[in-house]
Amino acid sequence: MSNTLRIKRRSSEQAAGAPGSLENAELAFNEADNTLYYGKGTGGAGGTATNVIAIAGYGAYATLGTEQTISGNKTFSGTIAVATPTANAHAATKLYVDQAIGGVATAFTVAANTGSNLTITSGSDTFTIVGGTGITTEASATDTITITNQGVVSLTGTTNEVSVSASNGSVTLSLPANVTISNNLTVTGDLIVNGNTTTLNTATLVVEDKNIVLANTASPTDVTADGAGFTVKGATDKTFNWVDSTDAWTSSEHVDLVSSKIFKIDGTSVLSNTTLGSGVINSSLTSLGNVATGTWSATTIGIAYGGTGATDAANARTNLGLAIGTNVQAYDAELAAIAGLTSEADRIPYFTGANTAALATFTAFGRSLVDDIDASAARTTLGLGTIATQNSSNVSITGGSIDNLTFDGGTF
Repeated sequence: MSNTLRIKRRSSEQAAGAPGSLENAELAFNEADNTLYYGKGTGGAGGTATNVIAIAGYGAYATLGTEQTISGNKTFSGTIAVATPTANAHAATKLYVDQAIGGVATAFTVAANTGSNLTITSGSDTFTIVGGTGITTEASATDTITITNQGVVSLTGTTNEVSVSASNGSVTLSLPANVTISNNLTVTGDLIVNGNTTTLNTATLVVEDKNIVLANTASPTDVTADGAGFTVKGATDKTFNWVDSTDAWTSSEHVDLVSSKIFKIDGTSVLSNTTLGSGVINSSLTSLGNVATGTWSATTIGIAYGGTGATDAANARTNLGLAIGTNVQAYDAELAAIAGLTSEADRIPYFTGANTAALATFTAFGRSLVDDIDASAARTTLGLGTIATQNSSNVSITGGSIDNLTFDGGTF
């Protein structure tokens, strides 16, 4: 079978130009600029070529059979033969230029003014200047054309309401930086205010919406909500705010419910002006139910009664036969991680991180490779020959044959 020898290359869809580096005598062809490059010299860093030069390709050299644009100064010592241009079809011939400008008029005639339009005749061609609304045109005896604007000549703005500016025939209407509206303003669409402070000097504020949103940001979190609420001005500020550090609404003042109102949690009564709700740990102030919290101040409870017979954790473990280091193994995170695995055939545990473990496949072949005493024995197990010990940059093949092999220089 035949072998293929390829040089380094770059496709036409990529950038033109030489590769950044080549080995000495290495070739590379760039299809983007149709140029063959050669690595010249051996003085470069790491043994690379000193220079990369163009040696062939119609991207770098003139060809005989294709159209090309050649830039830069060129000196030709022989005779340059140029084909005789065809008459009337070549821009360099005098006849072509004469005929191209033959129809250009050298005299113009301006007719008398007719209304707001003006007629100008040049040779056999006639065209009319139309004044339009508010614009008149007129020709004098000395062939001077005058165009007069009889329409609107100026626009005037109103302070704090509308600003007007004009330049080079352009008129711009805009709102000033500060706008004052003396009467009512009705906005039928959304009103968006991007300033830092909105001040309402009004006696009554009426809002149709049932819900007012505060701390509305692009990515709201409890941190961005911290401090949100409202402030009432008095001798001191009266505030009701969300505090992130306590994860709670916080009031600077007392909260006083009117008569007959109660505190509820999740719809259940918790506290009225005289009574704890019956749902508070199934207890009220007059009848004791289950004790869920509190401090036990009596003697220790014996093991027979569900206690430990001790007043501290160490003695409690001893009494229960759970002394660490004597009865039970002290807790170890690594042992707990391994103990949490489910054993399987041909599997071996390993740590995936701090205090975490998993199972890896460990086949009979893997075990036969692990028990090899050195690299030579491992290569024998893997069935590798001496070529496995050679460097990729210096491979020696002393015998055999190679068929259907491609030597590829790669891309740049």
